[in-house]
Amino acid sequence: MGPIVWLLVLEIIGANAILPFWLVRVMLVIWPSSVWLMATDGIEGTPRAYLFIFLSVAANIVLYALLGSAVWSVKHLTSAAKR
Repeated sequence: MGPIVWLLVLEIIGANAILPFWLVRVMLVIWPSSVWLMATDGIEGTPRAYLFIFLSVAANIVLYALLGSAVWSVKHLTSAAKR
């Protein structure tokens, strides 16, 4: 959901707009791999740019899946210890 919101925000305010620093920090927390989008500068609309966007979204999915698995494991282990 984070990447979609980020791309929509950029479309609404304009991709070349200077974003407030707090918004950039929030998006780095929500979508850590968004910095990979810098690789698309100058090649927008090409298959290579879409590849970078896909890889950025995929890396974010993997990161959150690993984070969710770790949190679930810790919760599962702590609740199993209480039983």
